[in-house]
Amino acid sequence: MGMKIDRFTLAIIAGVLLLVVGAVITVMVTDGRGWQSAEYLNEDTPEAVVHDAFLAAVRNEPDVAMSHYSRDVLEDDDNLHFRERFNYYDSGRSARRLRILNVDISEEGDKAYVTVAIDNFHQGGLFDSGTSTYRRTIPLVREDGAWKIDTDDLFY
Repeated sequence: MGMKIDRFTLAIIAGVLLLVVGAVITVMVTDGRGWQSAEYLNEDTPEAVVHDAFLAAVRNEPDVAMSHYSRDVLEDDDNLHFRERFNYYDSGRSARRLRILNVDISEEGDKAYVTVAIDNFHQGGLFDSGTSTYRRTIPLVREDGAWKIDTDDLFY
């Protein structure tokens, strides 16, 4: 006598299989890449400077990140203290994504404000993982003809 499976159970099995296939396709298409494999934009726009500074923070590249901050920030914040703050974020335990929401440049063209949303994906067990999102407005100034972040914010 064979085992008979009802329609509800078949629907559950089919749904799980579709999720697994979708996950495999997603990983194959993206090669599992995240912000660690993103590219620097290297553009002189407020949003590109914020993007590149965020990427440098995620990659733990303090020299690259510091090149995107204004002299006032670097002079106020001891360089060693600034570098040590990069170690606060443990990229091995969670993933991060930056979304640029708005860019507002002053009429004089020497100040800008970039509003971002930063999504933090926390890994854990079955009931211990989650996502948190916070928004922040980052001020920038024109300094020697280039946009620079004018706050000591390291995106965490």
